[in-house]
Amino acid sequence: MHFMADLYGKSETFDAYAKGYFARIAEVCASVDTTAVAWAAEALDTARAKGSAIYFIANGGSAATASHWVNDLVVGSAVEGKPGFRAFCLTDNVSSVTALGNDSAFENIFAHQLRVLLKPKDVVFAMSVSGNSENIIRGMRVAREMDAVTIGVAGMNGGRLLDAVEIGIHLPCTADEYGPVEDAFSILEHLIATYLTMKGGKWMHH
Repeated sequence: MHFMADLYGKSETFDAYAKGYFARIAEVCASVDTTAVAWAAEALDTARAKGSAIYFIANGGSAATASHWVNDLVVGSAVEGKPGFRAFCLTDNVSSVTALGNDSAFENIFAHQLRVLLKPKDVVFAMSVSGNSENIIRGMRVAREMDAVTIGVAGMNGGRLLDAVEIGIHLPCTADEYGPVEDAFSILEHLIATYLTMKGGKWMHH
């Protein structure tokens, strides 16, 4: 089954397609194990309290969400005089990513950086629609070897990622639902970031 193709095929108008798309995002989000999401939020909050680093890894559109995580945690949640998040997105340094992709292999862009940067009990948080991106799997292997806390969010059938992490969040979907899953990645980001921001003593209104 390919949900997006089926939705397009049965939608006689754009309005019908839009309503079906929005409904599908709601279905994907409703399928999430909120206990696993709570564990992920707790792991990030613990990292904030202990001063541990949080490294986000992802590819393509998901990498933009990884960068957005850093914005909302480092900047959006900051409260003067209180510990903040030490969060980093490992695709944000274009020089490092392209050097590793050119000189080593694209599959190693996260593993190499993590091997240099990680300390025990740091957090590595990965997002992958398929759950099978080789560079993410290699990065998580290094993270486990170096005693980091590992979190993964994956769509489709979960792929290899959910078996490679301590805390796994599954967004079950069909093989062509990159859009709805990446939308759900962003919703999860806002869900956790806003909660932790307010838990840290900062309200969302100005």
